[in-house]
Amino acid sequence: MTTLGKSTTITWAGHGTFHLTTPEGRGVLIDAWLDGNPACPDALKTSLRQNLAAVLLTHGHFDHIADLVSLAQETGAMVVCQYDLLPYLEGQGVSGEQLVGFNKGGTVSVADMKVTMTNAHHSSSMFENGQLIGLGTPCGFVIRMSNGFTIYHTGDTSATMDMQIVRDLYHPELAILPIGDHFTMDPRQAAYALRLIGATHAIPGHYGTFPILTGTPEALVTACQEFGVTTEVIALKPGESVS
Repeated sequence: MTTLGKSTTITWAGHGTFHLTTPEGRGVLIDAWLDGNPACPDALKTSLRQNLAAVLLTHGHFDHIADLVSLAQETGAMVVCQYDLLPYLEGQGVSGEQLVGFNKGGTVSVADMKVTMTNAHHSSSMFENGQLIGLGTPCGFVIRMSNGFTIYHTGDTSATMDMQIVRDLYHPELAILPIGDHFTMDPRQAAYALRLIGATHAIPGHYGTFPILTGTPEALVTACQEFGVTTEVIALKPGESVS
């Protein structure tokens, strides 16, 4: 399998949830859907809770936030999210001391990383007691490790020219992006997004969990060829890692 050689391990927990192990050995979760995630291997539901330093939250849909409160309470991990989500999370029982709230364009330091919040085109809400609660707006993250390795997690989104700004400013080496269609980009849009991002490697996610998420890595590779994109697609299975 492809190796990145950046002293960083990326594990796909299935659907939109990814786990990073930093060069310092600290665990970082991007979005928090483990227990109810039908694509997440049972062993990961326990192991990814260990040594968890931070959770980065892209938006408030259930398939990204469902286990956030329990994970924060169990592990003491810092929760990195848009500022508008802070009152909701504190109301759900997350300690204010664990919350790092900021907004798009801003950068924070957490778990030996610099994390910059980027734009994403999607929505962010939660149904509670029969009512729809707005939970800020969706985002992505540029994550820069202490050794300079730079990851761009787009969040749930359509293709957007904002990705070209990310390329020009941060030159990400690895992109993590959705390909499932219906709620996010399909493979062809994702390939165009990779053309804008210019990363050397890409890991697709947010596909295959449910029948409605029809995108496949094979279709992404084909679409990359259509657009002349040279990014190498790393097609992980849930539970697999690359480092």
